[in-house]
Amino acid sequence: MTWAVDFTTNARTDLVGLDPEVSEVITDVLVAWAQNGPPLGNRRELGGMVFYESTVAERYLLGYRVRAGQQAFVVLWLRRKPGDSR
Repeated sequence: MTWAVDFTTNARTDLVGLDPEVSEVITDVLVAWAQNGPPLGNRRELGGMVFYESTVAERYLLGYRVRAGQQAFVVLWLRRKPGDSR
């Protein structure tokens, strides 16, 4: 069974303008997660909301929220990792 993937408006904005090769790597990651579910490591909690972060394309942090009972996840943001100057 595949997982549903959704994006917040902020995440869509974050993805615009990426280099094509970075965009391709991130797309490949999301497609793999849609097949197997996203990783549940690097759990965070802020204001009672649980979310996860994962490093993608070596230099970006992807934040997402998981709705396991519905087999769905929402991409919240994509940001450069702190300290990455590339």
